[in-house]
Amino acid sequence: MRCRRVRRVEVGRTDGRVRVTALEVRDVHKSYGEQPVLRSLSLSVAPGAFVAILGPSGSGKTTLLRVIAGFERVDGGEVRLADEVVDDGQGHFVSSERRRIGYVPQEGSLFPHLSVEQNVGFGLPRAERKGAKVDSLLEMVGLVGLGRRYPHQLSGGQQQRVALARALAIRPTLVLLDEPFSSLDAGLRASVRADVRNVLREAGATAVLVTHDQDEALSLADEVAVISAGRIGQVDSPQGLYYHPGSPALACALGETNFVRGVARGGSVETPLGVLPLENAAASEGSKLLVLVRPEQISFEEGGGSLAGRVVECEFYGHDAVVRIRPEGEGNELIVARTIRDTASLQVGTPVHVRAEGAVVGWPDQAA
Repeated sequence: MRCRRVRRVEVGRTDGRVRVTALEVRDVHKSYGEQPVLRSLSLSVAPGAFVAILGPSGSGKTTLLRVIAGFERVDGGEVRLADEVVDDGQGHFVSSERRRIGYVPQEGSLFPHLSVEQNVGFGLPRAERKGAKVDSLLEMVGLVGLGRRYPHQLSGGQQQRVALARALAIRPTLVLLDEPFSSLDAGLRASVRADVRNVLREAGATAVLVTHDQDEALSLADEVAVISAGRIGQVDSPQGLYYHPGSPALACALGETNFVRGVARGGSVETPLGVLPLENAAASEGSKLLVLVRPEQISFEEGGGSLAGRVVECEFYGHDAVVRIRPEGEGNELIVARTIRDTASLQVGTPVHVRAEGAVVGWPDQAA
């Protein structure tokens, strides 16, 4: 099977002859002084889609969100909401309050002197700030009966739900989430993420999340766009990105990786970890490749196997464990394995044999 080409950065679908999008960012540039932040960046989001922008600090993801929201103006390019141009970089600009965008910041940013129901109804016409509409929003986010409480009387997860209800109250064309779970403790984060995803799905909302957390992006989003140095390198489904990254750099953006060198042989690749099916089988016979092997594809035994090595570290997480193994021979990089097996007996220095399982992707080995 041929390795899938990296798709053009558009998530919008077509409806007859017209591409239907809730958001379209075209060739956007943004700098602060002499420092470029967004470089010819394009992105399209279909109505009802949940798209995650994944990237490290300084990659431009929050600036992109602020441009979409109207908090920053582009230096060049175009931003559209549905069929309306809201910023063209040439003088036409629709202010943030007129864009009907719901914004959920990192800390919720609730008004401490207002009750929950007052916070939720803040952006509504005065006549709608109390009553059935606010009550229905509180029910949607699971906060029935808490409308008269104040932010300091809520948990962190409850505060984020209030922020989400406030964002949805204006019936937004788009909901933007700026790392909204980063301040929550690990135990609460997963449940609040699931709650937020369910609420957005129930509301039929289009949403864009920015995050540096790969688990968050992969578990929540319909589509994930990887951003680095102000450019989006690839956008695809979570599964497509994880198993078919367009480059070694994109593979590294989605978690720990193992790269091994190999030689293409008749639809497979010969590596020190065994002969593995090669998904981009168009690689020419005998060509040298750099091959991606995910940690969960690595297995190891204290008996025989493809490659001998020794355990140098074992990290136990409860649901699984990460084992780092140093292959025999000078200059060999560590191999990372993720396993659900009982690793209590593994000690530093334990000799093991390592092999890989499953199909892999590879790229021409530039060092060959």
